[in-house]
Amino acid sequence: MKTVMLEENKRLRKEQWRRFLAFQGLSVEAYDSYAKKALSRPWEELKASQKRGRLLSEQFLHCYGSHPYHEGKSYPVAWRSLFMPTEIIYAMGLMPFTLEMFAAQVSMMGRAVKCLEEAEENGFAPDLCSFVKAAAGAMLLDILPSPDVILTSTHLCDPSAKLAEFASAKYNRPEFVLDVPYGAWSRQEGEGGASDLEEAIDYVAEQLVGMAAFISEVTGAKLELEKLIEAVRNSNEAGRWLARGNELAYYSDRPLLRGSKDMDHAANLMQTWGARELVDIFRSRYQEIEAAAAVECEPSTRPRIVWAHLRPYYRNSLLDYIEERADIVGSIVNYCYWDELDAGDPFRAVARRTVLNPAYTPLEQRVELYARVIRPGDGIIAFYPKSCRHFHCAGRMETEKFRTYGLPMLVIDGDCVDDRGDDFMVVKTRIDRFLKELCTASPEGVRKS
Repeated sequence: MKTVMLEENKRLRKEQWRRFLAFQGLSVEAYDSYAKKALSRPWEELKASQKRGRLLSEQFLHCYGSHPYHEGKSYPVAWRSLFMPTEIIYAMGLMPFTLEMFAAQVSMMGRAVKCLEEAEENGFAPDLCSFVKAAAGAMLLDILPSPDVILTSTHLCDPSAKLAEFASAKYNRPEFVLDVPYGAWSRQEGEGGASDLEEAIDYVAEQLVGMAAFISEVTGAKLELEKLIEAVRNSNEAGRWLARGNELAYYSDRPLLRGSKDMDHAANLMQTWGARELVDIFRSRYQEIEAAAAVECEPSTRPRIVWAHLRPYYRNSLLDYIEERADIVGSIVNYCYWDELDAGDPFRAVARRTVLNPAYTPLEQRVELYARVIRPGDGIIAFYPKSCRHFHCAGRMETEKFRTYGLPMLVIDGDCVDDRGDDFMVVKTRIDRFLKELCTASPEGVRKS
């Protein structure tokens, strides 16, 4: 039965790939010609951002079974929500496919509105998260690669579990939901101390063991413990390079990278943790930052910005406008918030990083955590989608709390995927006022206990 299902999905993906290309106005033949040329450049000649793009592109093509240089090669496809850990997926030989990343991709193509309207015409609420709604519209258009298994976590994004339920019913594929306890950082530093945190980690680790068994039952893939240990070691090594690059870039007296481009790594959201290629990507990123630091330049006198959340993925002027006037010196989505993981206990290691996501904890706690690593006087710009209940609804309280740490914050009400309500001229006025405030504020900031 598993073999029949896997073969049927492979067949379906060929048609879905044709529909996806037609959705963009492309033919299979035209795209293959383009892809062969784009993927022919040697990996070692690429910059870090290009390596990241290459890896994600190749994974995307593999999910459809349409890699031009690997014809006939097929992987079982695991649909995952944005915060589902990926080490187990790689260790079991599956290819991850992240629905929210697909939504960002169609937005960059200028095709998100078609997906959003398809969802809205079929009963999805207008104020639903646009990442989720665009993915739902793509399902209705049948342009996604059929999943062999669906994996969803409960933390941060409430609609993702409902989207997985919808996907499970549409594709007749089983789903696994990972229940992540709220506020692990609070457990760690609250009355219960470390024991509460370890209990939460145990709880998630047991579920991850069950998830591996579930994937095996559904797809026939087997987990070799050594491969999982190797995936955790890859994550550790990649995390070290990420943290080194972050520190060098952030504490420099001048920008060593273009912040608007660097935030596209979105390390906390990536589907590549556990992949060997990720080590090279973050090593290359560090080396590029190190080379920039070696060039003698005058210190920057422009306002320093730490970016919160993601960026608008559709064509827009927002980030270019900001970077003409300020330096984006860091991004919260690239914050390496975890310590070295214990590869000898891989399920608990993956569980630890999963539960310690600082965004999934009470507002006062997460602000205090970020304030530990952001320099007083730096400004925070948060681009919060209006449809995001988790972040947008707390924006005003978050702004007030950050200011008690000497960290001015501007919340921009926008959308990452849906450009139908974009109004740059309104946002521009608020940015101008905020940057003027940073220029006149004391660079030392004011820290309060």
